[in-house]
Amino acid sequence: MYSVDGIAPTLVTCQGGQQEVKIFDTKRLRVRKLTPKEYGILQAFPMDDWKQVVSDSQAYKQFGNAVTTTVFAAIAEEIAKSIYAAEESEEQNVEAENKNFTGMNEPEEKPTAESILAAAEAEAKVAAGQEETTKTAIPAEKTITPDTLAAGMLHFLLDSGIVASACVTDETEKMFAKHIKEELDGITIGETPEILRDWEAAQNAVNDMLSKYAPGGYMGKIIYPLLTPLKERLEAGERTPDLYNAIVEATR
Repeated sequence: MYSVDGIAPTLVTCQGGQQEVKIFDTKRLRVRKLTPKEYGILQAFPMDDWKQVVSDSQAYKQFGNAVTTTVFAAIAEEIAKSIYAAEESEEQNVEAENKNFTGMNEPEEKPTAESILAAAEAEAKVAAGQEETTKTAIPAEKTITPDTLAAGMLHFLLDSGIVASACVTDETEKMFAKHIKEELDGITIGETPEILRDWEAAQNAVNDMLSKYAPGGYMGKIIYPLLTPLKERLEAGERTPDLYNAIVEATR
């Protein structure tokens, strides 16, 4: 019923022959006055053989005034729809342009304490998983004796070019093994000797860390679950290499 320009150039009858009547004067850019015959066509009267024998005013009355109300009301509604649709489309275009403009983009969601804590816990779990994977990937630990350690050290020095092959003999291996046994006997490799473990310093380190943060704070929620079990083991009198190493790892 209306064109892309929002103008209703024609009106189609809804009854009878479905004829099309031009209602818009494109030259004058206004709705033109319909003829009496067009009034009849719009009301689906059989107008093919109709002849006007009265004046226009009488002919208009002949077809009734209903057309004036129904027809032009429909025209007004269609024009209004076209205008509103154009305005809505323009608003949508402006809104889309505004969103594309970086200065008017919607603000990014700021991280909350809960989201930060969740991210930290997720990272800690990932790190713990990687560490566990690394541990399980290591072959079963073999018993290291002074002899095997001495042989390994000598071959390392030889491969590195530090000593000549003439120096790597059974005699030198025995000398190395004797020295290792006398100096390092009873000490497990990779473990701090008991005489070097400062348990007082370890306990102070745990207490200092716990005193720095509130239990309900961001860091407190991470530190307390980690250090509280270690503190309880210390207070229970445990003094094992495993506990000491765990404290060193947690407080470094």
